[in-house]
Amino acid sequence: MKDGIGCLIIHGFAGNLGEIEPLNRYLSSKGFVTQCPILKGHMGSRQDLAVAKYTQWIESAENSLLELNSRCNKIIIIGFSMGGLIAVNLAAKYKTYGIVTLNTPIYHWDIKRIVKNVANDIKTKDYKHIKYYIGSATSIPFSSMINFKVLLGKTKPLLKNIRCPIFIAQGLIDDTVHHKSADYIYKNVSSKVKYVKYYENSNHIICHSIDSKDVFTDIENFIENINF
Repeated sequence: MKDGIGCLIIHGFAGNLGEIEPLNRYLSSKGFVTQCPILKGHMGSRQDLAVAKYTQWIESAENSLLELNSRCNKIIIIGFSMGGLIAVNLAAKYKTYGIVTLNTPIYHWDIKRIVKNVANDIKTKDYKHIKYYIGSATSIPFSSMINFKVLLGKTKPLLKNIRCPIFIAQGLIDDTVHHKSADYIYKNVSSKVKYVKYYENSNHIICHSIDSKDVFTDIENFIENINF
């Protein structure tokens, strides 16, 4: 017997379940059935990520979607960062009642924001951003970056096939995804019901940002107001 509304929550590129866990806890506490797949090659060694293909990332989420669909009448797919690209791929293939994208890249790396962060690190002698950028550059395999670029290229044409309700959330201090990505998604989906909202105090890891409670409430309201 199915349990009602299920939320598939997909983490980001080279990321982990910790990125989305606050949202998972919030939606679970509100009575939604949630499921958070681990994408192929993630949460293991660097070599695990290096040999995983973008098709396997999609397949990981797809298998989880099919399992969740066996338990729930209606599915909402929520994707953080690259997870939003995967959400689009799944929604283009399967009946989906709604999509939520969180800081999903069309244009990645906000160079002006990165320069500002580096300059501020030097000024304050707090080098957290610089350390993060160096760590990202050295920890992510080149082959994985290529797979990400291929996934992005293959996903953009699918946006026109999205007709279900969609909520697009974007942090305005996100240095990984340029905020104009949200506008691109909004303009290119075919959904009649579509919303975009920008969060002034949210960086890339939006589920852990200052605005996270507002983000979670907005997602809940979006789901509750879908005309099922």
